[in-house]
Amino acid sequence: MNLSELKQKKVAIWGYGVEGKATAQYLKLRCSNLDFTVLCPIDEIDGQPYNFYTQEVNTACLDQFDVVIKSPGISPYIEPAKSAQCAIISSTSLWFHNEQSGKVIAITGTKGKSTSCAMLANVLSDLGFAVVLAGNFGVPLISCTEKYDFVVLETSSYQSQDGAIKADIAVILNLYVEHLNWHLSEQQYHQDKLCLLKHAKLKVLNAKDQQLIQYVDKLNANDQVNWFNQENGFYELNHVLMYQDKALMSAYGWQLKGAHNLINAAAVCAVIELLHLDIKAAMNSLKQFKPLPHRLQSLGQIHGVDFINDSIASTPHATLAALKTVDVKKTIVLVGGFDRGVDWDWWVEAIKSQPPKMIVCSGQNGEKIHQTILNHEIKTQSIWQPNLKDAVKTAVNAASMGDVVLLSPGAPSFDAFKDYQHRGQQFEQWIK
Repeated sequence: MNLSELKQKKVAIWGYGVEGKATAQYLKLRCSNLDFTVLCPIDEIDGQPYNFYTQEVNTACLDQFDVVIKSPGISPYIEPAKSAQCAIISSTSLWFHNEQSGKVIAITGTKGKSTSCAMLANVLSDLGFAVVLAGNFGVPLISCTEKYDFVVLETSSYQSQDGAIKADIAVILNLYVEHLNWHLSEQQYHQDKLCLLKHAKLKVLNAKDQQLIQYVDKLNANDQVNWFNQENGFYELNHVLMYQDKALMSAYGWQLKGAHNLINAAAVCAVIELLHLDIKAAMNSLKQFKPLPHRLQSLGQIHGVDFINDSIASTPHATLAALKTVDVKKTIVLVGGFDRGVDWDWWVEAIKSQPPKMIVCSGQNGEKIHQTILNHEIKTQSIWQPNLKDAVKTAVNAASMGDVVLLSPGAPSFDAFKDYQHRGQQFEQWIK
């Protein structure tokens, strides 16, 4: 929707988190005379001179407005959004209609998108371009009102769902199962992720992700896709980043851990190649890139025990990837958190041949994970604790010199923490 149209409408902003606040600031900047309303709980009011509505938001409330700018965390598939007759749009849609600047490279995936976006933004910046890192990670896209050469946009399934993103290059790293409470089904989650491809000029997809391959075949979009992670391009092989038959960088040649991060680097390199930029210079930049906090972050040793914070891991797939970066026989892994109803049976089967030294389960789904482990008769010790603090204490007490204590929950943090950063910070405090 163009701003000229919006100025004639009765407008509300639904949700007042980071993106909601940025949207309010944007409307004040671009539509100074627009008298909009912010729909949010009373404890979120921060003293700004806006009209706040703090009562329950229901369909009747929404339908008082012509246009509602919805925050990403609010699902359109459940009430009251599902039945509302007003136009419900996103701030992302506003930006693309009114502010788009430079080339937009949008990256999504169940896992790896923050690291991949940060890597790509870092490489482009090192190559001398004006770059902004925006979206789910970085600054809200609606706040990007200056001119840039590149906008690197981390895109969650919440943000891609409405098809508003018109990327010059769209990258999908992988498709697992997540956010079922928002999307309501695995199929809907995948479809909402794939909406990122709808208006993309160029598409970069992981050739070894079977879900992606199947969906692209159904879309008849194969001829428009640039595949990475296969032998005619950039790919990971035995912990080495390759380009065709040439080795570019081993897992020991940079600061990130795990084969999965080399796959993320392959995606970044595929984008650099599509942009006809200097791959050699890009590789030099990647070798200097530092890992982001809460992502296989080494916290050092305490009494001879290594502690690793991988609080970002909110799916069993991410936890499995984390375990591949350590000596599992000496690893005590902490799992569990908010219960999204995700299946853990396959994960237990996947680690059965090489189980960790101990698994400590906690959180809302911790007891279910613990019971799943017992049902599979896996040859390791599994312990259930009701909360993460007690689980950390159990892990610390059980660890011997040379062991690793790995926080990689495989579940979201919302059962007990503000977000994954808060969970990771608490872990750092509790191990001291």
